[in-house]
Amino acid sequence: MAGQDQPNGYDCITRFENGAINWSTGKISAIGKASPEDNKEGSHESVLGSARADANRQIIDILKQIKINNILSVGEYASKNDVILAGMEKTARDASFLKLYYTSALSVELMIETSIFGSFLQLILPEEIRQIPKISPDIPQEKIKMTGEIFYTGLIIDARGLGVEPVLNPLVVSEQGHTIYSSVFISREFAVQKGVSKYLCSMDQAVKDKRIGNHPLVFKGLRKEGKPTTAIVISMSDYRLLEKVTERHTFLKECRVIIVKDNP
Repeated sequence: MAGQDQPNGYDCITRFENGAINWSTGKISAIGKASPEDNKEGSHESVLGSARADANRQIIDILKQIKINNILSVGEYASKNDVILAGMEKTARDASFLKLYYTSALSVELMIETSIFGSFLQLILPEEIRQIPKISPDIPQEKIKMTGEIFYTGLIIDARGLGVEPVLNPLVVSEQGHTIYSSVFISREFAVQKGVSKYLCSMDQAVKDKRIGNHPLVFKGLRKEGKPTTAIVISMSDYRLLEKVTERHTFLKECRVIIVKDNP
């Protein structure tokens, strides 16, 4: 897309003709265009308004193309739900200006940006992702240091080489079909505010990311599998290790998960 540079080499970005999704930051940007010929009034204000309306349409179009899972897009999910459609329109209207360009012919090109986090995800994420109450208190870090126990703080799934495409509600399973990470493990509060999973296109950056803390588990994705929803498959040995980690309930509930994929 003309006019936008990739913010970081490790961000996972899906580009469209007039916009982009940054899956690492949750930001969606779009470009709107208008010229005096597009508007009967031809005034500066009317052309600017037309460009903004065009940018809003581009944002909505990009939102519709986002996949909730591998078989269901936001557009398909929202097609029969006026509340969701209205929420998508509000997400576009709330987008902020990033850049504004004028040409010698008085045409206008502007870029706007919004986020999928917050109200959009509240509308779109499956209903089975519910608020999970706090079951046990957090373990003080001082106690962990005294006992010398290993305390895992998050989970990284290395899905490089699998051709994984970002979705809002990813699924991770073991080789024997045990569910490792899905909507049933997640508390809606965290999923809405920062996404079910973060996507990065660099393992070096993933291990430094604050989302998964100082001591994450790192599992290698073996393949994609299953219909209708394609899942990332990990080994049985990794599954057994995770089952022994009692703190997994906390970091999975809080969506402290990063999926590392190939840079497109």
